[in-house]
Amino acid sequence: MTPSSQGIPLSDRGFRYGQHFFETIAVRNGSPLFIERHVDRLVRAAHTHHFGEETRWQESLHDFLTTTQFEDGLIRVFLTAGEGSLADPVSDPKLCAFWEAASFPSCEERMRGIKVVCLKKHHGNEYWGVKNGNYWDHICALKEAHQAGASEGLVFDQKGILISATMANVILWLEKKEGLIQCVTPPTSSGARNGVVLSWACEEPLIGISSHEITRSDLSSVRALAITNSRLGVMPVYELDGVRLPEYARSLALANRYHSLYGV
Repeated sequence: MTPSSQGIPLSDRGFRYGQHFFETIAVRNGSPLFIERHVDRLVRAAHTHHFGEETRWQESLHDFLTTTQFEDGLIRVFLTAGEGSLADPVSDPKLCAFWEAASFPSCEERMRGIKVVCLKKHHGNEYWGVKNGNYWDHICALKEAHQAGASEGLVFDQKGILISATMANVILWLEKKEGLIQCVTPPTSSGARNGVVLSWACEEPLIGISSHEITRSDLSSVRALAITNSRLGVMPVYELDGVRLPEYARSLALANRYHSLYGV
């Protein structure tokens, strides 16, 4: 990889107003994971939010990801609105991509799991699940979780509907009637992101993840919990709001499955 001599100017609306979309791609064993899914999500975000008709960046990005030799880490991809005023339509979006070193969960960390808390303040808006330039609310939510002594926090809207974790999707195993366990995840209609790792998990036939609204009160029946994103992959949660989850082995099994396919 070599630095671009052109770059993106500070006058770009992606910098000035946060008008950009992004994807984070993990590189494991020298290979970027889920290239097609990440590119597809960026394309859909561009089309949904009218980021011009230009498509050459899509081809360039795909070529870059499939032909470049990467070390293990993270690839950050940004599609910006380009230059112009706030009211101008996006006609010439700019693409920026770079690699950065990153630490992935070790086997010991995965076995140990993490602590998660339910955040008391409501967060989220209509753009919560969109990976765009305004991440201030996500950052504030993550700080709230850290202040509570947890690695992550569960985010709810004003009605008490679960959206996601602050920086990740959520998979829950809920106990239903007669001791049956149902594996669920919040729907995108609640503001959850259509995450790449989550989509992989939903396609695992042995897990059987369904999608529907989850309330604060539903969490009283949580038996196991996992969070997912590109850096963590699938990370088991061993404690929620200070209570150890009794069927932690379920989330650990899914994490081990992901690690066996895409880890090191």
